[in-house]
Amino acid sequence: MFLLSNCYAQEISKARNIIYLDIGIIFTGGVSAIGTGINYERMLSDNTSIRAGINIGIFSAGKSGDAFSGSGIGFPVSINYMTNNKNKFEIGAGAGPYLGFSNSKLMILPAVRVGYRYQEDEPGMIYRAGVEFPSNFYISLASIGYHFK
Repeated sequence: MFLLSNCYAQEISKARNIIYLDIGIIFTGGVSAIGTGINYERMLSDNTSIRAGINIGIFSAGKSGDAFSGSGIGFPVSINYMTNNKNKFEIGAGAGPYLGFSNSKLMILPAVRVGYRYQEDEPGMIYRAGVEFPSNFYISLASIGYHFK
């Protein structure tokens, strides 16, 4: 009896911490660019998380010839909602400060996401795809990361 009650008293805890790298591109005429970011996400429940990140967008030389014109760093914070399974549909919204490298102008930019995420309850890899306009001037398209306790 003691053995059975001990087994049922143990709670199965799910992994709640996520760290991931996202990669994106910038869609502007005549300028090619790439953006990347590292993010930390904490699962608040099975369906809700809060994310904080650092994102950098780098423009290549465009019409003006200045390699860093329009580049900057952003610090998005967002709340995300996702469906309840391994294959998750997710939406998120938030905002964060953005600092431009060329003009040192500080702005608050939105962080909005719609996408798909593969994430199991146990610790392991996560994969994300979708469209996100984080607190920077690039659109995040894909992410890869690790989910841990």
